[in-house]
Amino acid sequence: MTLVALALLQSPAQAFAERVSTDWLGGIPESNRLAYEVTRKGKRHGFQVFEFSRDAAGNLIVDVHIEINFKFGPITLFRYSHKNREVWRDGVVQSVVSRTNNNGEAEFSNLQREGASLIGSGTKYEGQLDDPIMPTSYFNPNFIRQTRFVSTQDGRLMKADVEELGRETLNLPNGQVEATRFRLAGKLAIDIWYTDAGQWVQTEFSRGKNVLLIKQIDPATLPPRRDWARP
Repeated sequence: MTLVALALLQSPAQAFAERVSTDWLGGIPESNRLAYEVTRKGKRHGFQVFEFSRDAAGNLIVDVHIEINFKFGPITLFRYSHKNREVWRDGVVQSVVSRTNNNGEAEFSNLQREGASLIGSGTKYEGQLDDPIMPTSYFNPNFIRQTRFVSTQDGRLMKADVEELGRETLNLPNGQVEATRFRLAGKLAIDIWYTDAGQWVQTEFSRGKNVLLIKQIDPATLPPRRDWARP
């Protein structure tokens, strides 16, 4: 791990989370694909998928696609689609480029690394974001060792305190797993679960009166790519 990556891990949240691996690649499966379903009250309303690859320079390319669609009968109440590409090197994010359709509102982020900062713009930000900082894509287990985050949706800075809540047993496609639950409180308010190996397996958060659960699923259950929305 580089000195820059080590520096990024230095935060008040580092004192705990000892069970969760610090290997930033620990959560990426051999298939290079992760998938999650978005549910409310047990009903599926969308999905999220990660696809990992390498470029010619050996950088990790992370492609993220999210769709959420709330309906009341045939009527669409809320629709969300998001496409994000991140480039990582030695555990440090090098760029974040995204576009989002947030229920009809177009949003974006376009940030590039220059030294110890991400510089660029988004729907809700323009300028320089200094390290330590982590994008809100969650796949890197060192996410819970940070307190400063950049929204992959609109580029804004989101600060949060991180608290470890304890161990839980979750039912996943490959069986039961033990995971540690963390709570982020602040501009970014979520509960998030990681396995000891560092794989993100679940997130829970509220939007108004709605409590949404994002939980890992078998990628084979995703809709075919031809049916994916285009933000």
